[in-house]
Amino acid sequence: MENFIGYIRTSTGRQVLGLEEQKSRIHQYIQSSGDELIDIVSEQESGSNNNRIRLEYAINLCMKNGYTLLFTKLDRLSREVEFLFTLKSRGVKLRCIELPELNTLTLGIFGSVAQWERELISSRTKRGLDELRKRNVKLGTPQNLTTAARKKGVQAVIRNRQENENWKMARVFIEHFQMKNGYLNYSEISKQLNFNGYRTRNGCQFSPGIVRRLVVKSDMMVNEFLHFTERSDHLLDVTSNRTPQIYQ
Repeated sequence: MENFIGYIRTSTGRQVLGLEEQKSRIHQYIQSSGDELIDIVSEQESGSNNNRIRLEYAINLCMKNGYTLLFTKLDRLSREVEFLFTLKSRGVKLRCIELPELNTLTLGIFGSVAQWERELISSRTKRGLDELRKRNVKLGTPQNLTTAARKKGVQAVIRNRQENENWKMARVFIEHFQMKNGYLNYSEISKQLNFNGYRTRNGCQFSPGIVRRLVVKSDMMVNEFLHFTERSDHLLDVTSNRTPQIYQ
């Protein structure tokens, strides 16, 4: 009997059905094989980003305990062939449901195809946008400029910052640091974060400036949003209560 850690991924938070479909296929595979599923790690992050905190968590579980990483398709793991071979060289055991014979040859062939598809999509998108610009087509959605849409956008920025796993873990570390030492030192905190393997939401190392923004900017954004909401509500009230002028 083999022990598995399932890994499922979509690029955006709107693709909830994609996560459920991958999860269902993993459960079906385990039922048919008779193996044991230890856990399923889910993530909503671009496949072009190889510094994914949840993927690294799943990989570490597999390497420490001898588990096998189970996923539905190769591009759910990565669309970069070099990264796939890096995992293999690290000794991570991989099992792809749609590619049962996953060896060095098939990993190279299908990994290259996945990377080529990513590059093709990117190239098509850029050409399409360039063509629209040549025609003087205004890009974007006018509806996004309304008060309600702007308010929704600010909410999304705040929510994404707060829900990002890297930011969450770093904030907890900073709070513990402050409780333990009774003060905040951005340089010292950034060194400790990097030493303990923490990364920013983009997978980079922390600097004193980033730590400061992480501590300060979240509060600033919330205050700005509250101010924006109050100002918008005031404008709406003024507009709705304004007496219409009658011209003769």
